[in-house]
Amino acid sequence: MSTGAHRVVKIETAGESFNLSHDELISDWLNEKTGFFQRLNSDGVGLTCINVSDLKSLLKKFGKRIDKQTQKAIREDIEFAKTIGQDYVQYYCY
Repeated sequence: MSTGAHRVVKIETAGESFNLSHDELISDWLNEKTGFFQRLNSDGVGLTCINVSDLKSLLKKFGKRIDKQTQKAIREDIEFAKTIGQDYVQYYCY
């Protein structure tokens, strides 16, 4: 089964930003850097946050190795966080 990370707005998803099952480069890096999967249940489902600085680092480190649609989605997530004055993006993974 596929597990996608979705940015959360009032428990209303705003579209899939990346897919934890298919974007292994992203999920491996997030797990190493932030312990991402420790914050989800055993099925990889749950709410979690990622610091904007970590998302920027991810794009800087792997930008060209991540598909353009995913890059765009993560950049939009970063901009969304800035617009609402947060230094993190909340994702609902399911």
